[in-house]
Amino acid sequence: MRRDRKVVRLIHSRRLTRARAGFWALLLLISGCAGLASLESSTAAAEHFRNAERFFEEGKYSEALKEYRIVTVRFPDDELADDALYQTAYTEIYFKNAAADPGTAVKDFQRLIQKYPDSPWKGPAQNWVSFLAQAESLRTETEKLKNDLQRLLDLDMQSEKKRRELK
Repeated sequence: MRRDRKVVRLIHSRRLTRARAGFWALLLLISGCAGLASLESSTAAAEHFRNAERFFEEGKYSEALKEYRIVTVRFPDDELADDALYQTAYTEIYFKNAAADPGTAVKDFQRLIQKYPDSPWKGPAQNWVSFLAQAESLRTETEKLKNDLQRLLDLDMQSEKKRRELK
């Protein structure tokens, strides 16, 4: 507001030529529009983020993911973008989310770490990546052990069958 008044006073003081006055008026107009666009995008990002939070609380995880992703894709430079990306990844692994996808969550956590290295979510994201890698390793090992156990059971059944045949 003070800057607006100052420009108006300068224009009216006749110290400026018409060309300079036009330049200042144009500059004021441009800076005001840029600020307004920034405010609108920040407001839109916040609205999508609030919608996502509400959907999450209501257990509507797919809707929450859509809203979080809108923030991360359409407003990547907004102050809520790293929050939205973290929440996206977290929703992907949330235990109540029947459509949880740990693989996608890992990719989102890694994207957060790379894209927002100064984010307060970087540390927790790194912890989740490590935890999910260990969980995947344990899952793989468990599957291998189940397969080995099944093979042993099959061999035992075959040897028992042969033992009975020999009697």
